[in-house]
Amino acid sequence: MKPLFTTHPATIQTEFENVRQSAQTQGTLHIGTPGTIEKRERGDGVFLYHRYYDANGKPCDKYIGGPTGNHAADIAIVLAQQGIDRTKQDVNSVKMLRKLGFVCMDDKAGATLAALHNFALFEAGLTLIGSHAYGAILNKLGVIAQSYLTEDIDIVRSHPLHLAAGVNLAFLDVLKTSNLPFIKVATGLRPGDSAVTHKLPGAERLLVDLLVNGSETGKSVAVPELGVHAQAVPFMRYLVEDRMEAITMSKNLIVPVHVPSPERFAVHKMFSAMSRNNQFAKTEKDLLQAATLVCVLEARYPGEIDEAMSAFPSTGKAVMLKGAIRALDQVQQHSAQAGEAFAQAIANVRSGTATAPVPAKKKRHPEA
Repeated sequence: MKPLFTTHPATIQTEFENVRQSAQTQGTLHIGTPGTIEKRERGDGVFLYHRYYDANGKPCDKYIGGPTGNHAADIAIVLAQQGIDRTKQDVNSVKMLRKLGFVCMDDKAGATLAALHNFALFEAGLTLIGSHAYGAILNKLGVIAQSYLTEDIDIVRSHPLHLAAGVNLAFLDVLKTSNLPFIKVATGLRPGDSAVTHKLPGAERLLVDLLVNGSETGKSVAVPELGVHAQAVPFMRYLVEDRMEAITMSKNLIVPVHVPSPERFAVHKMFSAMSRNNQFAKTEKDLLQAATLVCVLEARYPGEIDEAMSAFPSTGKAVMLKGAIRALDQVQQHSAQAGEAFAQAIANVRSGTATAPVPAKKKRHPEA
């Protein structure tokens, strides 16, 4: 069997860490290609514009200032050029990292996440989950593994967001600042519910789902600070309460986000794999992702999976253990040592003797 993952050399991982740390200091992101500064003559002088292409490939013009020679305009030009230079640097970094095997997403998904970042919604409490989060986790762990290209973006709001006092946003309006024409559509999961998903019109397949914690899958839950109704999904709070900083990368963007810790992500995948009805491909994907992260963590941080499995809510633990048993075979085929440790972790959780989670472990996944 082909190994579930390989590890980037230390020098390459250092390059990624430099890019990640630099990205964490970014303020508002320019959404589009780096572009150029163009001079345009008018009767009273020369004025400057930033010309670039957005995520749809549409040409855009943004007024910088003028006329040249005006102090305020000259400062605006310098700042605009610095922004262009920074975007070019990010483009080159992503190009290098993609060639080395790091996971990247498409332009429209990157633009969507950048819009959320620009409103500080990840810092406020949103957490990226799903396959895009899995790619970000693999990148941060410094491993190459099978990833899944997807056009869906899943985001969790586990608690009311920490927005500035009195601030309420419209989630659809936030998404539209990506310059992508999102619309709201009913989920159709439960008749009469007001939960919505956000998608691009026509044949476009990009979907953005806002999720909250809840025992009734698909139930509509109001998120007043974003002016929208989200979908409830079981054990979302468990998944994201131990989260970490990460980045996502697309051709033109490096976006700071928050994602679940690897161990919580893996354990929740064990549960979700067994919760799907007649979705064989997604079940197998969930199990493969769980098995891969189990192997990485057992090699680097023994005991983390044991603790995370023990912390899983008791009402879903039996289902989660079924997923763990299904994933065990892939773990054993990758590494006998990891398989033995994981089998012991399963046995420990079954018997109730797993190591209790300790708060100190969160230091490995610092939250902004």
